[in-house]
Amino acid sequence: MLKTIVKRTLLAALLVGCSQSAMAQINADVATADDVSEIASELPPDPNASGLMSAGVSAPVVDDWNLWTSPTLTGDWFGLRSSLQDSGIRFAGRETQFGFGVDGGIQRQTVPALGYGDTFKYTGRGEYDLIFSLEKFGGLPQGALLVRAEHWYGQYGNVSLNTGAFPPAVFAAALPPVPNDPGSLFLTNFLFTQPLSEKLVVFAGKSDVLGAADQDIFSGGDGTDQFVNQAFVANPAFLLGLPYTSFTAGAVLPQEWGSIVGYVRDPQDRTRDVFRLDNMFSQGVIVGTEVKVKTDFFDLPGEQHAGGMWKHVELTNLNFAEPPPGVYPEPTVPGFPTLNDSYTVYYGFDQYLVQYAGQKGRGFGLFGRASISDGNPTPIRYFLSGGLGGDSPLRPNKGDTFGLGWYYVGASTEFGPIPQFVFGPRDGTGLEAYYNIQVTPWLNVTPDLQYIHPEAGAIATDAFVGGLRVNMKL
Repeated sequence: MLKTIVKRTLLAALLVGCSQSAMAQINADVATADDVSEIASELPPDPNASGLMSAGVSAPVVDDWNLWTSPTLTGDWFGLRSSLQDSGIRFAGRETQFGFGVDGGIQRQTVPALGYGDTFKYTGRGEYDLIFSLEKFGGLPQGALLVRAEHWYGQYGNVSLNTGAFPPAVFAAALPPVPNDPGSLFLTNFLFTQPLSEKLVVFAGKSDVLGAADQDIFSGGDGTDQFVNQAFVANPAFLLGLPYTSFTAGAVLPQEWGSIVGYVRDPQDRTRDVFRLDNMFSQGVIVGTEVKVKTDFFDLPGEQHAGGMWKHVELTNLNFAEPPPGVYPEPTVPGFPTLNDSYTVYYGFDQYLVQYAGQKGRGFGLFGRASISDGNPTPIRYFLSGGLGGDSPLRPNKGDTFGLGWYYVGASTEFGPIPQFVFGPRDGTGLEAYYNIQVTPWLNVTPDLQYIHPEAGAIATDAFVGGLRVNMKL
């Protein structure tokens, strides 16, 4: 009965979205419910701080392309780009290159999905967005539709499958999660967002999961602009068990004090599907909610949030087997018993320590996360992370950013004899430091260094991961 209700609700939301459209014009960063909350809470002013733009306002386009000052690598396409924007269609894309090596890591290979440590790999990833201001196509005010295609090339996952850690070390290099299809484009987002009032925003469609929950100002995104390790992108206790892209519907209730978000998600990964609606929720359902509260400790901005996620979907019973560490999304091990229900309750915060004068939203501060989960079938029983990040004080007017973070994975205590023998699961921890150099408005280069004490103690040793990430806005 629950599946039927959820399915009909999502189908209705999709139909409404097709006729009424979605909310704000979205840039190349991830379009999320959290972004939408920021947008709706600041309407009618143009909310550039959240990375979204109001549907009626075009992004600035520089007609005279210059290598050092243009906001994008490809410029205005001889006027075509700005013409499309005026018509309500905006393109935003980026190419990200990862060159990383690992010293240590996996020394004994037990499953084909994993590789040996002590290696260096190169991976590239592309994201290409079309953002439609549907108000200009007869929709409701502020409605928008995000259409995103993604692909990877080079060596899938980079060194994420070589460390023996639960959280992938170079997470964005494993997206989209189709390890046997280098270069193939996949439609990962077809998302409608529509503010119905300043206090209610609805969204529905096909969406990737990044940014959907537990987002910190100084630690979040998708691994292409802040931290690289998945442990700092979002809480791995729930994220690793979520499909990368699937059908979702929900609502954001912006408030003066913060926001409330609620959503449902189909647990099937739809990376390879374009639109197959006949089997939605046939494998279960994921339900989540989050409350975010704005703070002003020390007369500086901050936020605190708490949320929960319940998954009614078959996952591997850890008494009998374990998903290979580092593989995303966590696969259900075939031929072994499963459990149907799992949960994660989480908390997070951001707190500015310094905010640069006259530059709203620019500065640096502290972040932290904590969670507790069921422990079976969720491999992570509890999780902690914290650190410092934000806009660099070394070049505060140049756009450089930095981050220094620590995480701790409390592994489940319910692993049975088979996973204990194959992987030797244990608690793990890690450190990551990065410095993002803004070379031009469209190009940044990020040296990154990590130390990992991996969870798969039977097959992996402590590892050092280091390399460069190069990001280009198209």
